[in-house]
Amino acid sequence: MPASGKEQRWTLTGKLFITLNIIAAIALIIVQSSTLIRPDRFWFLEIIALSYPFLLLINLIFTGIWAVHRHRFAFISAAVIIMGYDKLISIYQPSLFTVDVKAPKSSIKLMSYNVRLFDLYNWSGNEKTRKQILEMLKSESPDILCFQEYFHLDTGAFENNKPISKQLDLPHRTVIYGLTLYKNHHWGLATFSRYPIIAEGKLIFTEGSTNFGIYSDMVVHSDTIRIYNVHLQSNHFKEEDYKFLANPDSGDRTVMVRGAKHLIKRIRKAVKKRSDQTDELAAHIAASPYPAILCGDFNEPSFTYTYQVLNKHLDDAFVAKGKGFGITYHQFPLLLRLDYILYNKERFLIHSYQTRHKKFSDHYPITTRFSILPRTE
Repeated sequence: MPASGKEQRWTLTGKLFITLNIIAAIALIIVQSSTLIRPDRFWFLEIIALSYPFLLLINLIFTGIWAVHRHRFAFISAAVIIMGYDKLISIYQPSLFTVDVKAPKSSIKLMSYNVRLFDLYNWSGNEKTRKQILEMLKSESPDILCFQEYFHLDTGAFENNKPISKQLDLPHRTVIYGLTLYKNHHWGLATFSRYPIIAEGKLIFTEGSTNFGIYSDMVVHSDTIRIYNVHLQSNHFKEEDYKFLANPDSGDRTVMVRGAKHLIKRIRKAVKKRSDQTDELAAHIAASPYPAILCGDFNEPSFTYTYQVLNKHLDDAFVAKGKGFGITYHQFPLLLRLDYILYNKERFLIHSYQTRHKKFSDHYPITTRFSILPRTE
């Protein structure tokens, strides 16, 4: 008996739906595999990788629709999503699976914060930002505090080194500058500690003179640990780039093409530098004589090359004890976690992880509480 017109239309619709599902699944496979290849060789992989949240959502929708209809095709997208499970858990942690454990009194609280120069140029329009940051830090009372985009003025309103040490009771510090102007204006990285720092150093990357890393070896409860504090290469987006990202379809083809070219050029340049910096940092961590914790602003989300490489050496405190999406960069429409605390799971036990939603900077501060595990011979 020939099919009715309604059945024929459903058949055509079904075939189209299946085809779109397969295309979406293949695209997600490509994106999930893109982090296995250094993006400096194929720089466009970085842009492709950024589509991961969008493709993940599409495949979740396909899975949900097929599941509602109890159709076997639900396995298509579900299987692909499971294949990239490591990327999924790096951007979202269900509260159901996170068990809070009361930390012992001997545990250590660490905070990492891209402080955006303490709002030196008054981007926020709030002249009290620096004061509010210091008040927030005092209430958090970290034992170890890592700053990226740190600024210090030798005298005046933005003198930070001694005031932070005094107000937060963090007497030991590693402060290394990447740029000094007018002899007394300093930009760099800073790590403050309640524990004695017995050695420190600067990681000068081959690529990127203004971006670097520092490390501090400190004695904590009779153990020596190494804290890395890094700020990897930025894309250096300008105001027009953010406007283009917020509204790429301006209606003017010339403006759209120019905006896309500028954006791609900046990303391509930054990707090359970050790839080299990542490999150099990973090698330095692998050679560390002490158990390491890595803090910093990677300038890449967790589903791209940099995180995947560093995560092979160190585990992620957010994955261990985080909740929700863990967004740390709030001035962009995508769900971006750019700031991380990674640790050696053989020597550290993570008790908690939080993202503090304070908009004093364009980044949120992140904290973790951990204990040092005994050596295993």
